[in-house]
Amino acid sequence: MIRLMQGNSRLRRKARRLQNRIRKGLTLVELAIVLMVLGVIIAIVYSSLDTSAVDDAKITMFPAQAAKIEMEWKQYENRVAQIPEGNALTVLSQNDPQNGWRGIDEKATKDMWGKPFFICMSEQGYREICSYGADGQPGGEGQNADFYVTDSSSWPQWLKRGN
Repeated sequence: MIRLMQGNSRLRRKARRLQNRIRKGLTLVELAIVLMVLGVIIAIVYSSLDTSAVDDAKITMFPAQAAKIEMEWKQYENRVAQIPEGNALTVLSQNDPQNGWRGIDEKATKDMWGKPFFICMSEQGYREICSYGADGQPGGEGQNADFYVTDSSSWPQWLKRGN
């Protein structure tokens, strides 16, 4: 009789261990609820982000970027070769060991919309670094306006506020 009760208690202990082992994880329903709550939190945070702060930072940093790209362009043309009119300045990011040119970061050769700066001829006949603006097309107004990166007097009004 004692053996029967001991065997029964062993069974109960094994059952409890098995039950505890099974209950340690999350159920699919609980996991789905946690993911849904996280999704809602992320959506709320993302929608409240101020993306204009990023644009303002790019505008504030532009004069420094313009000075740096102009300096790199002049150094490249002194060491390697003249960049023809209409060509993108992405050539500045390529190494030319023959002439001792170490390429710069490719991001530095692109405007704030991710389009490459290029060489153009100004109305006064000077070679300039240019940007077509946000739309990447010649002409336009506002952020789509073309401007000479190397001539701050040609910068659109929205860009001059960073100065």
